[in-house]
Amino acid sequence: MHDLLRQRTTQRRIGQTEVVETPPLYLPWTQRILNPFPLASSGGNWGDSGQPWAVNLLAFYCSVFVATTNNGTNFWTVALTDTAGTTLASFTTAAIAANTYARFAPAISVQPGASNIALAIKATATLNPGAIYIFPAVAVLRTG
Repeated sequence: MHDLLRQRTTQRRIGQTEVVETPPLYLPWTQRILNPFPLASSGGNWGDSGQPWAVNLLAFYCSVFVATTNNGTNFWTVALTDTAGTTLASFTTAAIAANTYARFAPAISVQPGASNIALAIKATATLNPGAIYIFPAVAVLRTG
């Protein structure tokens, strides 16, 4: 009886396809400049994340804190770029209040090229916003 049960179980498993989900990877960032990013920065790179494999971006998560001044006139633009300088995702702080933390919805507009070796976060000031603190994470799926 036991052998018959084992045989039927084996026959059922042969017809099944096993689906395994691959969790995203979160690679570390190397900061070029320490938080807070300097006042009145004009398009400087805050930090980089090396990409040891070809990847697809799943999400760019970023929270920020802008000290003292931030409004529709004085604000930051934060962009995720690849080594070719292509903007993969970006947002502005124009709609958030100064001196509060804000988390932006993850939005990827373009995938990096297959030869991309690093991602960078570039912060650019419009007029004179306060210093910005940046807290990023990028979820990637290894494809290479």
